[in-house]
Formats: sequence, structure tokens, C-alpha cells
Amino acid sequence: MKKALIVSPYLDHLGGGERYMLTCGQALESLGYVVSIGWDNLESINNITKLLAIDLKRPVLDPKIKYLYHNTSPLSMFLATRPYDVVVYLSDGSIPLLGGKINLLHMQVPFHNVGGSSLKNQLKLKTIKRVIVNSNFTKGIVDHEYGFDSYVLYPPVPQNIKVQDKDKIILSVGRFEPYLNVKKQDVLINAFKKLSRDLPDWKLVLVGGRGEDGWIEKLRSMANGYNIELLPNAKYETLIDLYGRAKIYWHAAGYGVDQERCPELVEHFGISTVEAIAAGSLPLVYKAGGQTEIVKTDNLLWQKEDELIAKTKILVEANFSDYESILDVSSYTVSAFTTSLSKLL
Repeated sequence: MKKALIVSPYLDHLGGGERYMLTCGQALESLGYVVSIGWDNLESINNITKLLAIDLKRPVLDPKIKYLYHNTSPLSMFLATRPYDVVVYLSDGSIPLLGGKINLLHMQVPFHNVGGSSLKNQLKLKTIKRVIVNSNFTKGIVDHEYGFDSYVLYPPVPQNIKVQDKDKIILSVGRFEPYLNVKKQDVLINAFKKLSRDLPDWKLVLVGGRGEDGWIEKLRSMANGYNIELLPNAKYETLIDLYGRAKIYWHAAGYGVDQERCPELVEHFGISTVEAIAAGSLPLVYKAGGQTEIVKTDNLLWQKEDELIAKTKILVEANFSDYESILDVSSYTVSAFTTSLSKLL
């Protein structure tokens, strides 16, 4: 049987990039490949695939790949990947030297000002069949930086997300991190505190991976006395339930950021927004980055705090059916993802 390899150094985190890479593994397995993961702990892989509802049935480990990711010798990774028919590799901004028969390089971050078009990178890119990215926003940045023509392969929505009866919940999902991958939970807390005077029965729930503890404590202090709940490292089942019950979904990544100078600090795509829409939540997201590829009407986009507050008051009285025709996420399926990936092989 043909063999495929998934390479990511971040598989001990619960994030969009990790889900993307493991979904590539699921897709390749469904296409008949024996899938290996460049990791050293099978239990952790089984746990994360279960938590993320990824149907990867028979993963095999290739531990040496994990330790070669940050190795300074490109030749070592080239030789280690030679046995594989397909290699899908998550880039940290650098270009690896890969030895698989078909090599796909995934860039989930809009890397810029990293010397992408250097001669060394151009030579290593000759081993890469295609660079895949998560959005047209990311594509525009990295294509300009590295000089290639990347392929947009949108991440799919998990199949276990369901619409439920809606409660008076505003949900926001994103890692609790104040410096990189910034989700601006502080902005949302301040907005909700002002909004709560008019919406006393509503609750703001912030869910995400645990980043810096000091940041979480600062947010808890800001939220004290208000109907605001922080759920760092919540169980995936809890998140799925909240998606189903939340009437409104907020997202603030990119607020206050100069998108031209710091594209890495706005939302690169925004799979949590797609997941919320799939669960029947009305999104109200910051107008920047990849979010505008998902939400295409200004009625559901915001740029200033008073705009977020005013539009939320409108959505409180709205129904999902009012916006359903312009919030079509039916194409973000695992089957569509698998079909698109297969065409690259």
C-alpha cells in the first residue's frame, strides 16, 4: 500500500492548524494510504483525534521525524522522508527539503519579511509539488513573499456540529494568548460590559486553549461581576454543545492591528466562525483577514466597538433564517476537502 506522512511539530496543541494537518491524514487514509504521523506518542495522537472528532483509524508513528523538524541539516529530513509516497508538511515559515514522491507544504500563517524568495528557498521548493494554504488572505501574502502560486484548500467543519435550540449566549472561541495569535478577548469583555446594561439576561462565554496564565487572570479580573464565563482548555464536547446553543458568535482577532504591516496578527482564516455558522449561530466578526471570505455582508462585520455593540442589539432580535442565504458553509465538508486534496496528488 502507498504510504503518507503528516509532519507538524505542534500536535500537542488543540488548534486549527493541528486539526488541519490531522484532517489531511484522515483524507489520505480514506484515499487508501497508510498514514504515518511524525510524532512519538500514539496515545496523544489518539486523544487529540478523538477530541477533534477526526476519524483517523490506524495512524502509525514515525518518531524520528518529530526530532528532525528543527534539525539544521535539511538533508536529514530529505532522507527521512524518502520512503513516503506523499508528505504533507506544516511550515514554520522555512522551506524544508523533502524526499517524498509527492510533497505538499502547508502554510497556515501569512509569513512575510522572512526572505522567502532567497535562492536557497527557491532550490528547496523544487522538491515541493504544491504549497497549500487555508485562505485567499494567506495566499496573497505568502505568494508575494515566496514567489509561488499556492492552492487554497479551506479546512472543513467537523461532522459532529449540530444546531440546537438557542440560548441567550454570545460565544467566542480562540486561544487565550496576549502576544501571538491574539484573539482580543479583552475587547469583547469591555464591549459586553457596556452591552449588559441593555441585555441583562445574556451571557458571554469565552472558550480557548490555555496560553499565558497571567493573561487569563487579567481577563477574569476584567469580567468580575458580569455574566461572563471563561473556559480555558474546555473539553471538545463542551465546545460543540456551546456552538449548538449560542445564538451569536463574536470574533475580534485583528482589532487595532495594521493588516498591511502585521498580517500575522489578524485572523488567517477563522474556522471557528465557520463552525459557529454551521451550528446556526449568527456571526459578528472583525472585518479583516480571512474572516471576510466567510462573512461577506457588512451587517455581520464590525470595526469599532460601538459598531459591535449596535449590531449585536440587532442580532439579538434576529433569526438565523434571516441571514441563512448569505451564510452558506455547506462547501466546508470533509468530503469536499478530501476531493480537493486528491486532485493535488
